[in-house]
Amino acid sequence: MIDQLRRLAPDYLQLTQAQQQWLWSIQGPALLDCDWSPAHPDWWQPPSAYPPQAAHFTSPRLGFRFEQLWQQYIELMDWPAQFNLQIRSAERTLGELDALLKTPQGVIHLELALKFYLGFGDDWIGPNRRDRLADKIRHTRDHQLAMAQQPETRTALAPEWQPSHSQALMRGCLFHAANPAFRGALPAEVNAEHWHGYWCHIQDAPQLLPQGQWYILSKPDWISPICAPLAVDRDTLLHYCQRHFQSLDGGLCAALLQYHQGQWIEQQRWMLMANDWPRSG
Repeated sequence: MIDQLRRLAPDYLQLTQAQQQWLWSIQGPALLDCDWSPAHPDWWQPPSAYPPQAAHFTSPRLGFRFEQLWQQYIELMDWPAQFNLQIRSAERTLGELDALLKTPQGVIHLELALKFYLGFGDDWIGPNRRDRLADKIRHTRDHQLAMAQQPETRTALAPEWQPSHSQALMRGCLFHAANPAFRGALPAEVNAEHWHGYWCHIQDAPQLLPQGQWYILSKPDWISPICAPLAVDRDTLLHYCQRHFQSLDGGLCAALLQYHQGQWIEQQRWMLMANDWPRSG
């Protein structure tokens, strides 16, 4: 992971967490790679600088934070853009376009998403059980991207803002099952080089978790690989997690760390889940 981060930016380990999250969101591995969501869009250009200040997040939801980080990139590139355009008919709101941007390749309609899924057989399920990757792929392709071509959208947009095409840009992490009994296939649209981690039920953690030093991530830390302020050993991590699941069933996200030049750097990401996940809830 350290080599991957340095390929992203030679000074990655010296950046603030806000800069790391921004850079990983903009240049990190794509979750999908298909015709409507290419891992390397032809309009994308590497930034030559960092934003002058950290994004001011207006929502605790990671998806909205991700959108704001991309808005910073678009503004830094000095591309004219419009964000979060509501499309309405006479009777109701039909949907929203995340972004329209004028690039050297023309006007592009862009849908942005930051997602985390755990593999359970051939299903890829969000930690809260309410979200599935297959549903997200289908909704993005068939509804969100198609919105730009609807007559109501064409009527609402000025001639100079009519998009030539639509694309989705999805980042995030897929947690593969550490227990072979739960492993399955990935959707065809998934990028072969996606950011991946591992997950297991808490009852299997003593057998499956690697030895080493660990750090439990808060939800805002999920956006990018972490440079942790401290580390605990595996036994301490397991004790905390077991106490957590005695009264709560929400998953815990943890990073296996490596000490490098005075810093604890993430090497692997894990999700620890309640023993009845995903059937409970």
